[in-house]
Amino acid sequence: MNPESGESGSAGLAGRCLLQDVQRFEDVEQKHERIRQLLKVQQADAVLLQDAASLAWFTAGVDLSRSQAERCQVSIFVTEDARLFATNSVDAVQLFEREAFGLGFQLKQREWHQPHAELVADLCRSRRVLSDSGVDGTVLAGREIQGLRQTLTSLEVERLRRLSRVLVHAVEVTAVGIRRGRTEADVAGEAGHRLLRRTVWPVRLQVAADGRNGRYRHWGFGDDPIRDSVVISCVARRWGLHVGVTRTVSLGPPASRLQQAHAQAVLMHATGMYFSKSGECLSDVWARVQRIYEKFGLTDEWRQSDQAELLGYRLSDHQVTPRSELRLGSPQALFWHPSVDQAMCGDTVLTGERVECLTSSSKWPGLLVQVRGVPVTCAGILQIPCSGAEREVESRFEDLVNELDEGRSGGAEGLGSSWEVFSEGS
Repeated sequence: MNPESGESGSAGLAGRCLLQDVQRFEDVEQKHERIRQLLKVQQADAVLLQDAASLAWFTAGVDLSRSQAERCQVSIFVTEDARLFATNSVDAVQLFEREAFGLGFQLKQREWHQPHAELVADLCRSRRVLSDSGVDGTVLAGREIQGLRQTLTSLEVERLRRLSRVLVHAVEVTAVGIRRGRTEADVAGEAGHRLLRRTVWPVRLQVAADGRNGRYRHWGFGDDPIRDSVVISCVARRWGLHVGVTRTVSLGPPASRLQQAHAQAVLMHATGMYFSKSGECLSDVWARVQRIYEKFGLTDEWRQSDQAELLGYRLSDHQVTPRSELRLGSPQALFWHPSVDQAMCGDTVLTGERVECLTSSSKWPGLLVQVRGVPVTCAGILQIPCSGAEREVESRFEDLVNELDEGRSGGAEGLGSSWEVFSEGS
């Protein structure tokens, strides 16, 4: 099938044609080649993908997790020469007309009331099949398949950058509108709405007011009113890919306890980001971060909460711990979010010879940290003026609000599917 022709899957759309995404097609071809190499090494006939992360990865962005039933209803069966969806007659229409149009997939389907397991069993019969689920009759190869996802493709890097801009914009615009008396849930609802209207899914959303996260490091949000300060942290998903960011707001001058804790947290944050380079072993990166904790007398602070994880097609593909043996590749996405007392920092970086901070912001107030003589910019505390006496602060705050308003069109760029439907002859 010609990937640009739009012939496959359009029979039911009389008088209309679909525009196919050639970049996605090439990305799927690249991943199919990785599967071929795995089949060769493992001397297997096929790979069966059932995990949502695997489905999104191999299809370059199919995300059925928002409408999927709890049990698996869509599988992908990949051989050396072919790739096909095994699904039901309900999901098949959406897959071939919206989610994976023109990506070179074949289809094997049954009625929605017929067991999906029987369809999968028919495909796997008399074959040596690797799978990410270990379903009956297949060889569990979850780690090997996850390994194929570790190195990001150029399309995935481009998408992470786009998703990061939308996420940062949503969180920062929400943050500047915070006032005393608003509840954590209200702020979470606004941030979530700003993401959902861009077809971005807020996977993990934390809004912790007035130091609550000092005791509850994994606090979500509640109906408590905000008095003096709030930390907003969000991990968002689009095309199956994840990005995380954290921002801190103070209503009026920040309390000395928050200010001191934040100043300490950015030291660990900057260290972790700076050393997230390709070729580095995560245990070595962690050791450098831990030494900063110890240098400032915070010996046990890191034990209070997790510090970072590799992001990709899961909320956490690998958690960074003192014993992490994983060696960073290039490129990979790593979300650092160290915390000290009630302060928490959070940014997603892209690993490589030079580390790229995907969620940096030129608009948000920043703190410059020197790591081995290299300046690393971390997000500071945004002070929202609460009295007329804070004229200088009020002026800077108004400038920030204006900049965010001017950037609305760029920060809120559309993230819809790359396919479009056009009237014939248009």
